Amino acid sequence: MSILKKLLIGILVLSATVLIIAAFVDGDIKVQQTIAINAPVENVWNFTNNITALNSWNAWFKRDKMMKTSIGGNEGRPGSSFCWESDSTELGEGCLTISQLTTLRDVTLDIICYAPYRMQAKTYISLQPIGNTTRVTLNFNSHVPYPLSIMMLFKRAQKTIATNYALSLQELKRLSELH
Repeated sequence: MSILKKLLIGILVLSATVLIIAAFVDGDIKVQQTIAINAPVENVWNFTNNITALNSWNAWFKRDKMMKTSIGGNEGRPGSSFCWESDSTELGEGCLTISQLTTLRDVTLDIICYAPYRMQAKTYISLQPIGNTTRVTLNFNSHVPYPLSIMMLFKRAQKTIATNYALSLQELKRLSELH
């Protein structure tokens, strides 16, 4: 058997193995981070209820100062959006839209990434007043389709999101406690 034929068979076997493994990998991405902020819920709400305020503490968007951005819709209302385009493969291109607001309690964000690959996600920001403090919880939910689900074995997406959520919440805490 020629070397080329053996190489081709090896590549086919490896590809088939990867595809079979990917079929059994859960493609769900779920990340949750919580922080206690020493500020009343009204202070925290002012940093979570509109796109401009969200971006003031969002660690993702501090990674590329040259990113092209645009804000659309009515600030502080469902339908308002923030779109970005970055040369960074980690940030890529996409849009974040406020889909739901419950005053002083919850914000739901829909995220669509167009690059480096297409993905949809939901982020939930929940505020829970506890006396003069506020517990803030960020939840991220998405699904990576087959065969890209094989990437979930490395947990890179969850680690990156968790790290950025932790940094974002620390900045939200700092800003909320200042005001």
